[in-house]
This record gives sequence, structure tokens and C-alpha cells, in this order.
Amino acid sequence: MPDVAAMTIEGNVDGYSHLAQRAEAFLRGCGGVAPEAALIGHVFGTVGSPSLWAPLLQTMLAGTETLTLRADGCWMVVVERPVAGGAELGEFVAIDVETTGLQPARQRVVEVAAVRFAGGREVERFESLVNPGRRLPKYIAGLTGITDEDLREAPPFGDVAERLMGVIGTTLLVGHNVGFDISFLDAELGRLNRPRLINERLDTMGLAARLAPQIRKPSLAAVAEKLGIVASSRKLHRAGEDATVTALVAMKLAEHAWQSGYTTGDELRSLGTRLPVRPRERHARSRADLDRALLADIPKAPGVYLMKNGFGEIVYVGKAKNLRDRVGSYFSQPLGYTRKMDGLLESLAAIETVVVGNELQALLLESQLIRRYQPRYNTALRSHEQYPFIRVDIATAWPRITLAKARKNDGARYFGPFRSATAARRTVDLLNRAVPLRTCTRSFRDARSYGSPCIELDLGRCLGPCVGKADRDTYQALVRDVVAYLDGHDDALYRLLWRGLEEAAAKLDFEKAEKLRRELRHAGTVVGSQRRIREATETGCCLLVLPAEVAGDLDLLL
Repeated sequence: MPDVAAMTIEGNVDGYSHLAQRAEAFLRGCGGVAPEAALIGHVFGTVGSPSLWAPLLQTMLAGTETLTLRADGCWMVVVERPVAGGAELGEFVAIDVETTGLQPARQRVVEVAAVRFAGGREVERFESLVNPGRRLPKYIAGLTGITDEDLREAPPFGDVAERLMGVIGTTLLVGHNVGFDISFLDAELGRLNRPRLINERLDTMGLAARLAPQIRKPSLAAVAEKLGIVASSRKLHRAGEDATVTALVAMKLAEHAWQSGYTTGDELRSLGTRLPVRPRERHARSRADLDRALLADIPKAPGVYLMKNGFGEIVYVGKAKNLRDRVGSYFSQPLGYTRKMDGLLESLAAIETVVVGNELQALLLESQLIRRYQPRYNTALRSHEQYPFIRVDIATAWPRITLAKARKNDGARYFGPFRSATAARRTVDLLNRAVPLRTCTRSFRDARSYGSPCIELDLGRCLGPCVGKADRDTYQALVRDVVAYLDGHDDALYRLLWRGLEEAAAKLDFEKAEKLRRELRHAGTVVGSQRRIREATETGCCLLVLPAEVAGDLDLLL
């Protein structure tokens, strides 16, 4: 195998022109585009690592005007560009919203802007303050410059929705983190019983991450500065200004995308939705490398903090009684101070906070945000669907006891969820051995469910409803005993199970007795957990009066 590192090409060396022609012929035969690894295999005929040959291929083809390397690692044949400017985007509407917080379902829009562009020029604009019907959080006022006085006379969203939708129409929507803007607009439209936005969309944040990976933090201001776009003012957190800058950024990025080989609108939109995975650095940054400016605007108040990486993705959500102190603690800890957090601070690019009135609200909001965004470093919180339930299908003619992954509205009794799947499973097995209820999956809805009994009948572990031997009253009485036992109301079934253990010990079957003891211990854990859940729901109702986000106000939680 040749030494690739020793092979160099200066200028357009004639000795390699046939390889360039070979590369172009291969690409044209593939429809004009192919992955770099496939091109390397064809040009050099090697099965070695493509990473060894990639520098040579790129140097060899650097002087060709007909081939280009795209941002996604594919080589393509360059086609003649028919038009210039923003025409590759066609007609589009740049949107931006300012809000009272991060949750569309709970927060409100306070400013909205939609700017329509066609042929690279602005042709229509709509922007308006929106009265959210509530006080504006201080950190939002500081971020945007908008005050409660500004919003007092502003129209509600319902009064501006018609004109806003007239500007938006069915056109392509462009935004910087456009999903955030659309989620808030959808929430506001939903409150008016209007349909959600179904427009195609283009995210300039994702586009910048693909086409300008050298921008470590692709905020709108950083991307605009990198592209040489000068805003008419410094208010880059006002909807109208942000929407205009976003449109200019989109057109500039579209230019770069074309030069990188993305020649259609579909390719451009697809590019904006795929964020590259950057390899982690092999060495950790020291604490001194962290930008303490991230702490500047964090208040000393209870709330939730959202840590974002350089692509704007939320990678961790946490809560705090004092946001400034809690977030500041990350800057005094060595990186990777726990295995769960290893790599978190290395990827940290921005921190957003949501201020609430008290710790309980912070806890509830943290849980909601973790379930919504599923951050990669929030490994501790598991959704209840991952915890098992014990199910007794009392709505059927002949109920049985099973383990279920989720609660359904099917008339069955569900117990749980339980933290230990092993304990729940062993409890089900123990009950099925001790109580002669069926374990088969027969529906008993037609004649096919009857006859041909299984071995459980011969072993005496089933009353045999499939062959007409079971007495319905006796069967239902056993089901009621099981339900009462699982609900923590009755110890009769426990005494029956304990009697089985004593009988095994009396017969000197100590192995069976020990197995029953372990199963009873697991069953006791399950039943005790269910009893605590029931008692909390039946007797734990209370009214909490807690401090609210706005000074002097109170929140009532039932």
C-alpha cells in the first residue's frame, strides 16, 4: 500500500488528470453524487481505510471546477447555476416570537413578527406586541427591553392572528430554531380553535451548524456576524429585528449551500434539519476554560435551568432553590465529577433559566421539561411507562393476573406502577401458583375458547373455566381476595401464602421454603408500595399556598 502521507499534488498535476476524469465519470454514473468512501474505492481501487486516502483525493480534486465536496461528506458534479441571490429559497416568510417563557402550553407570546421575502427582497411585513394577559418575568424584560407598560395597551393574540396568518399563508417558514417559534404559534392558534401550522420550514440554526461548523455557538447574532450581516440595531432579541436578520442569514446560507452542492429547495430544507454529531475532544477542558459570562444574567431565585450545546440542543435540565448558586456550582467542580455528567460541561454553550415562585413549582416544571426534551444527560428520570403494573382484568368473565407495561382504559384493575420489575413479576408468579385462577390467553368470547384444557388444570392450579368445571361465584371470590390483597386491604391471602411456606418447612423442603420466603418478601414490597399509593391518594389531599413568581403574589396548589 503506498504511503499516502508522502503523496502530494501541487497545482493541477497532469499525472493525476486521468484520476480526476475517472472520479467525474464515476460520479456522473451515480447520478452526480456519491459518498467520499465510494469514490475513494473506485478511484484508487483500495479496500483500506478511506480516512487515509481522503486527503489525497481532496487535494487531487481541489483544482477541478466540475467537482465539489458537499458538507455531508459526499462528492458531486457541479451544475451551472441558473440564478443568483435568494432565489434558491424562492418565496419565504421569516418568523420570530418573543415569549414569557419556554413552555408553549403554559406561557404566552408577547411579540410576533413575520416578514415575507420574494426574489431576495422584502415584500411584506407584520410585527406586533401581544398582550399576554399576565405580568412579564423580569428576565424576559431584561432580555428584550419589553416592559409591562409596553404590553398594557397591546392587542391580544386573537386580534392579530388573522393578519399574521394572512402574511404567513402556506409559504415556507424560516426561523432560527424555528421549531420553538412554531410551537408557540401553534399553542396560541390552538387557544383560538384555529388549525396548527403545516407549512414547510427551514431552520437556520441547523443550517448554520452544517454549513459553518466553525461557529462554536450558532446563535443568531454569532451566525450573522460570521456571515458579515450587520443588524440595523443591537436589539437582537426583538421579534422584528430577529426575523429580518434571520431572513438575511437564510439567504446567505442558501448561497453557501449551493456552493457546497445542494441545488434544490428540498435538499436545503433537509440540510437544515440534520445536525452533525461532533466528536468529543479527547481531553477535558479545565474549569478555567468555562465562560463565567454565562452566569451574568442568572437570577438568585427558584426555577429551572436548561443547558444547551453549540447546536442549541437542550442537553440537561435541572432545578434549583437559588439558580445563581446552583448553576455557579458547575463552575467550581472539576469536569466529569460524576460519570453521569461526564462531557456535559465540555459541550456547554448556553444556559437558559425559567424563574418560578417556589421549589415545588421548580420540581414540577423540571419533570415536565425533561419529559418533553429528553436531554441526554438527564439519565435519572424515567417515565412511568418504564415501570410495570400488575393487572387484574376484572371486566372479563374469567379474570386473570398479569404484568402490564402501561395502564389502559379497559376496565381492568391496575396496581402500581412499581419501581422493581422483578418484585412485581415474582408477585404475579406467586399469586398464580397459590390461587387457582387461569393463566391462559383465551378470550372466552366464542366456542374456540372452550375445550382442550392446558396442564394447569391437571396440576390443580386452575379451576378449569375452559371445560365448565369452574364455579363462577367461587372464581370471583378468589379474584376479590387477590384484589383486596394487592390493594393492601386484606391479609387473608397473605396468611394462605405463609401457610404454604410453613408446610414446605414442615416437610423439610427447605429449598422451596426459602424460595417462598423470597417471593413473599417481594410481594410484601409490592403490596406495601401499593398501600402507600392508595393512602396518599385517598387522604393526602391538601391546599398549598406558596410564593408566586411575581413578588407579592401567591400560588394555590391543590
